[in-house]
Amino acid sequence: MAQDSVTSAKLVKQIIKQIAGNVDPEDELIPEAAIDGCGDIWCWDPVGRIHKKLYRGVKIFILKTNYDYLGRTLIYTHNGDMVCIEPEDIIHTGYD
Repeated sequence: MAQDSVTSAKLVKQIIKQIAGNVDPEDELIPEAAIDGCGDIWCWDPVGRIHKKLYRGVKIFILKTNYDYLGRTLIYTHNGDMVCIEPEDIIHTGYD
């Protein structure tokens, strides 16, 4: 479990660097995705234990698939939110 959280912390740091445009040449880019549809979606924030309203269509990065017992995916948005979302609500856009 501790190794998993260290890996997640490194992944979040790499995503933040990628969003800021400070990518190391030897690091592999993390592909972007988006939340499918238009309008709002309510997602579970496992850290704050609250629901957060996000806008569909926002760019995201996938942190961990099958994160909880419901099979949701843990994502990180460009707005800095880290929430769980259903896998069918994700569109893989690559390196857009």
